[in-house]
Amino acid sequence: MTNHGHVLAYISMNADARLRDVAEQVGITERRAAQIVNDLDRAGYLTKTRTGRRNRYQVNREMTVQAPRLQMPVSQLLAVLVTALDQSPLA
Repeated sequence: MTNHGHVLAYISMNADARLRDVAEQVGITERRAAQIVNDLDRAGYLTKTRTGRRNRYQVNREMTVQAPRLQMPVSQLLAVLVTALDQSPLA
């Protein structure tokens, strides 16, 4: 799975996560986590809302994932990813 998928799955489970938390859990730098979150925001997969000094994220679960061999709603993809992550020995 790509880092974009990992970030989207983590944020779907932790809407109030800091970029530091996202980066640590995915195994990337904070700078890369910020770039990925911005990519996902620009593509419409999530929305960032500023609340005080923190961001809150909302995943657009109705959007369709557009990949060469995969076209499904984000909600279905996240269901698979979150289940896999919950069963992972790293979780």
